[in-house]
Amino acid sequence: MTTPEISAKRANEAAIGAIVGAVNDAVKDAVAALDAWFEHMRGPGGYGGPVAHWWQQSLLYTGAGLDWRYEGLMMGYLTLWERTGNARWLAKARRAGDDLVAGQLASGHYTASAFEINPATAGTPHEAACDASLLALAMALRQAGQRGWETYAVRAEYNLRSFYIAQLWNAEIQAFADDPRADAFVPNKAATAAEAMFLLSELTGNEMWAERYALPTLHRVMAHQVQGQSWLDGAIAQSTLNHRRIEKYFPYYISRCIPALLRGYRWTNDERYAASALRAMTFIAQWLQEDGSLPTVVYPNQRINRYPAWIAPLGDVLRAADELRPYGWDGDLSATEEWLLRGQDASGGIQTARGFGRQAAGARPASVPDVRDVLHVAGWCDKAFRYLAAHVSGELPTGTSAPFETACAFQGQPMHLIETPEKLEISTRGRLCYRWQKGNPWAETASPAFWLR
Repeated sequence: MTTPEISAKRANEAAIGAIVGAVNDAVKDAVAALDAWFEHMRGPGGYGGPVAHWWQQSLLYTGAGLDWRYEGLMMGYLTLWERTGNARWLAKARRAGDDLVAGQLASGHYTASAFEINPATAGTPHEAACDASLLALAMALRQAGQRGWETYAVRAEYNLRSFYIAQLWNAEIQAFADDPRADAFVPNKAATAAEAMFLLSELTGNEMWAERYALPTLHRVMAHQVQGQSWLDGAIAQSTLNHRRIEKYFPYYISRCIPALLRGYRWTNDERYAASALRAMTFIAQWLQEDGSLPTVVYPNQRINRYPAWIAPLGDVLRAADELRPYGWDGDLSATEEWLLRGQDASGGIQTARGFGRQAAGARPASVPDVRDVLHVAGWCDKAFRYLAAHVSGELPTGTSAPFETACAFQGQPMHLIETPEKLEISTRGRLCYRWQKGNPWAETASPAFWLR
């Protein structure tokens, strides 16, 4: 006999199931569209496209960048292979790994490995992110009994030895510096190097990489974390330059420290690492805005700079939160996930930010977005891709990348952006001022406004 209570319970369960199914379908659609967009961003040597960043821009060089974009791409593809069993995802991860192998120089560096200052090499944390990706691929291939995994491991170890240990390891501070020519320590960049060292120890069985390099580096990261100052508790200072602590707090970059801290906990079972990671995320979460966004910088006087309010990059924040949940963190970041998904448009790419045009002013953004806001940047979209891939259940639909266009502005001038699977064009008052034919290493048309760094 079915009672009203049982009927109500079943109806409630069905409603919950429908919501969960709809969310999963939305995530699968988003991942499939991102994957289709990434295919159009491939050219000779790998994934290319212009870069918009807080620090500076790379709008002229549009060739393959062997930088941290490979971290999210390769980890995302490996996750999809694990979650779906479809070998095409492993093939894509391996193709990306082959880009890194082919692009490694005799010095151990990777070509164009500096993201916003590409085509420069020796970028941090970018080369360590490439190393971590290669090591994860090698581990996945070895566990699957597939041949050829050694090549990826050897190339990653070569970069870690020749660059990170030979040039960046600072024996005095027992941590990875950010520049072989200067006293510079950047916690989030050093944390990425520590992640790579943990992976190398796991793959080789040699504890030296973790014990001698990763753990001491994490101690230095934790030394940059604020303790006991109420609203700043858990924040990690951006850097130390020439023995001076830079007391600025970037929630995004703080989130990049969390996965390495959790690896430190799993390696040692020392609760200090997990506690540090939890406090870092608690600090981040208290700055969540109602719309799900985060301020870009928090200053010691409690002033904040909201702009640019990242969109695609927040995949890393969401991923860090996911990794913390087994350790007791239970914050609600659903609004941030919605903010991320709303940033995806017809191209399949996810927009970079809101408010680049008011980056320093901190006031409300203009009525139309800045060109840099609406750019789809491979090295930001990969972060969203990696996070979303971990929430896929079942095989993906066929994704498509359709033309996208929008009104925007740049340096006070009204502009119109059009992206298709073949090209990216920006015009002002009907006059073409920027064109990148996808696959080409340089923008073929760029007015002086786009030369900025």
